[in-house]
Amino acid sequence: MSTLGEELISNERVALTELVKNAYDADASLVLIRFLGPLPSEVAEKAEDPKAIESAEGVDATEDPDSVEAVEDTDAADGPEDAGAAKATGCIEVWDNGHGMSPETVRGTWLDIATAYRQRAPRSESRGRRVLGAKGIGRFSAARLALVTELATRRIDSSEEVSLRIKWRDFIDGESYLDQVPVRWSVGEPAVFAPWADADLLFDDLQEKYGAGVSSDSTHVDSLWGDAESPHGTVMRLVGLRQVWDDHTVTLLKRSLSRLLPPPAPTELSVPGTPDFAICLEFPPGDLEHHSGFVAASEALAHPDYRLTGAVDAEGNGRFRMSLAAEGTTTEVNLKLPTEAVRPSCGPLEVDIRAWDLEGHSVRRLVALDVGAKNISEVRQLIRGNSGVVLYRDGFRVLPFGEPGDDWLQLNLRRVNNPTMRFSSNQVAGYVYITADGNPGLRDRSHREGLIDSKEYEDLKKVLATAVSALETERYRVRRLNQPTDPGSQQPSSGSEGGHGHGVFNSFTLEPLRKVVEERYADDAVLGRALDEATGTINESVKKVQEILSQFSRLATLGTLVDVVLHDGRSALTRIAYDLQDLDDVILGIPRDNETLVQALNDVRTSFASQEKALDRLFTRIQPLSGRRRGRPRSISLQHVISEAVSVYEGEIKKLNVEVTIEGQDTMVTMDPGDINQVIVNLVGNALYWLSTQEGDEDRRIRIDTERLPDGGVEIMVSDSGPGVREEIRNLIFDTYFSDKEDGIGLGLSIAGSVVQDFYDGKLALVSEGPLPGACFKATLRRSVG
Repeated sequence: MSTLGEELISNERVALTELVKNAYDADASLVLIRFLGPLPSEVAEKAEDPKAIESAEGVDATEDPDSVEAVEDTDAADGPEDAGAAKATGCIEVWDNGHGMSPETVRGTWLDIATAYRQRAPRSESRGRRVLGAKGIGRFSAARLALVTELATRRIDSSEEVSLRIKWRDFIDGESYLDQVPVRWSVGEPAVFAPWADADLLFDDLQEKYGAGVSSDSTHVDSLWGDAESPHGTVMRLVGLRQVWDDHTVTLLKRSLSRLLPPPAPTELSVPGTPDFAICLEFPPGDLEHHSGFVAASEALAHPDYRLTGAVDAEGNGRFRMSLAAEGTTTEVNLKLPTEAVRPSCGPLEVDIRAWDLEGHSVRRLVALDVGAKNISEVRQLIRGNSGVVLYRDGFRVLPFGEPGDDWLQLNLRRVNNPTMRFSSNQVAGYVYITADGNPGLRDRSHREGLIDSKEYEDLKKVLATAVSALETERYRVRRLNQPTDPGSQQPSSGSEGGHGHGVFNSFTLEPLRKVVEERYADDAVLGRALDEATGTINESVKKVQEILSQFSRLATLGTLVDVVLHDGRSALTRIAYDLQDLDDVILGIPRDNETLVQALNDVRTSFASQEKALDRLFTRIQPLSGRRRGRPRSISLQHVISEAVSVYEGEIKKLNVEVTIEGQDTMVTMDPGDINQVIVNLVGNALYWLSTQEGDEDRRIRIDTERLPDGGVEIMVSDSGPGVREEIRNLIFDTYFSDKEDGIGLGLSIAGSVVQDFYDGKLALVSEGPLPGACFKATLRRSVG
């Protein structure tokens, strides 16, 4: 039982979520989660005064043997885990107005482990909801929350009420089998779910306390019981809480519950409407009382700087609408997703991705919109507190996607590789909609958190990364055009939002000048504005320099690493060569009558020799990536060097069934082969990526043309049959760190262009029309080409 409950569930938030999911499956329209004192955090403050600790009913432990303190006394044991449990106190009640359970359901389903009930009935009985529980163990998450569970339930069409009490310690202590552990339960006249009884009065008080908060159709008390003559539903009382519930843990709980149901979806999406379902929290008077009320998403989420909504069909075609707050525009975009010759196996899905810039000039817009924050700092906190990409199946959330720290799309890693282009996880709030019927390959793990690692799951992440990348591309374009500044910032920031410069960058500040202006020219508004603009410009420029230096520092480290690999690898190859010579001598010394042994050793030698050559070719190909100086120019065949560079992608070319041809005039040139290698590897690599977005039956070709120019220069043209470069980004593709790939770093074209321009006084350009219908790049080398 510990494995199914307290050990299998990762934390108390997930445990409460499981109980809320049970209410959802029972067709409830309202769930009330009541925290009754004293909570563990309050007990900790009063630990020096045992008499101050009272049970959830407010009865002294000596008067009620079933009170929280009695639970402590009877359940405490000698082990360290029990020692901690002995301090447990407080109570949580989870109320719902669902259809409730009959005595037969309680005994045959609720008290039975891992029943197939939900598999036989995948839809709820009255509202037709796709049920969330399927494994038959979600209710045991109550063991993670408290030492004792008390339950009362009344079926909507029944005149009987079931009550039971479970002490979870009874399932751990001793050697009894599960069916030998006594569970106290009874069936009788309704006492909790009866007219004017606890349930009726509680929900009536809820309406009186929150007024308009429960006046909607989904939560109005008059409609809570539907057409039933009497109250019905379930209440689970969790006594002897295991966790300390303080302001931090409650804040995380509210955030998690607020995202159980998706916000209203854009009209262009065909996802199901938000279910008739509401969640309310209630706390006793004290430090946590301000958290009481209905759970709702933050208003800040309704006003993103960038938004991408749309769908990916079963064939892998993406149709989206992109909205940019800075330009006030909405455009239609079609995304070609990398399919690697096959369509994504994850199935159709719909997405709503929202993103924000966290710099001061962007956040001020939200302060003015009154999203529940008083200043820039609070707005940033709202965005970060509600960030994360959340996954919904049939209208209900799949945990832990989007929880704090769950960066399942690795947005932060992508940002490390390209800080100029990419979003960090705390800038993005995404909503992904799937269905159990449409996405059967996306299956839950046994512990009900996350999805099983599979090709379908990997394809899902790839599709979403492509969608996020499209939004990042437009964000880059807008920011490049507007070049925003932040007059309020007084120090150059580092690579992350809100950071400050350090070291040599601290000297790039106008702060001394600002102080003089404030002291002597306080009334000169024009001078003040000019100083603010200059400060913002310097801050943005220093930030970009820091990002570029950071990236090239990592590249320098990579070059050093390649040097080590080449040095040690070639040393090993030399040793292998000597060993092969020794093996030849051994083979020659074997008597001729032992042909079987000779043949076996010759086969081994042939295999080793083949692998030695393969490693040598590999080392030759990565040589240009090393940190060593450029080699001495020598006379080489241009097309031969190009062919060697293309061979780096031999496996990828075969996998995608791409036809690669080298056309035109071959010519002898005097240059460093590594330079041509860098240019060709980057251009062919880009072509292969975009060809991978083509359908399996589409033509996939790469053509490389070479030509000696009349002035002695050399021209290399690389064209492909892919989708080409979109018109709106043609003037961005050579920017350092710009990339239109979902995992691109944005250095390939920049490095290739630098080689062509810096070493050969040439130019790398995107050509409008080439030999093939896709993208076409032309490199012209004019100096030192022989």
